[in-house]
Amino acid sequence: MYFFVLIMTKGFNEKDFSDVMSEMKRLLLAGDKGQYNSNVKNQTVIRILHSYLVKSLKEKTGFKLKEEAKETDKVYIDTEVKLPGSHKLKNVDIAVIHKTAGPLMLISVKSLMSSITNNFTNDFEAAIGDATSLHERYPYLVYGYVIIFPKEVLKRDESYDLVYYEKFLRQINNREDEDDKPKKYERVSMVVGDFKSNPPRIIKENPSEKSLRIETFIDELCEILKQRYEMLGIVKY
Repeated sequence: MYFFVLIMTKGFNEKDFSDVMSEMKRLLLAGDKGQYNSNVKNQTVIRILHSYLVKSLKEKTGFKLKEEAKETDKVYIDTEVKLPGSHKLKNVDIAVIHKTAGPLMLISVKSLMSSITNNFTNDFEAAIGDATSLHERYPYLVYGYVIIFPKEVLKRDESYDLVYYEKFLRQINNREDEDDKPKKYERVSMVVGDFKSNPPRIIKENPSEKSLRIETFIDELCEILKQRYEMLGIVKY
């Protein structure tokens, strides 16, 4: 489970997110100096961002983690869950689950901290596959996707076009309803961090598309969740 402790204020707080990136940077620099960073490979780095998103969800919705939920709580938050897709089980980082109705909202989280040109295509295709499989299984599902890039890779020289990647992510953003394309996510967030600054900071120029910004990601996802399941009377925030 998550060990990073973060005191959150209501709504997005840039300093809080800078603290998250500072801890990610510390782990990136502490990882092995070979071809593969051990703290990336074992997901220690990305779990810092998982923890932040879980805390944001708890604050926004009032939902509790599964292990904290009471018998009377109909909805809870779970992490690192396996859910049946249209053809096979899918691994999901964060899930909002109703005890009877099943998954209501999911968030998948990905980091591309190096070898970005080589890895983006595979990650993008995997993201489309996950969204398609889970939306086909659960058409009303609210699904979010967060992917974080560095403005500059910390440990090696690489060149890559962030505007080019934004164009791809726009294609799978803003799924409108259960009849929209299953390959799309209700919200995608493209986070670009300047990890070489002290402290690290979010880049304002990328992405240029407002609906891809992390600042509004949780609020917008939760608003979609509330509207989509309003008829069931199970979302109270």
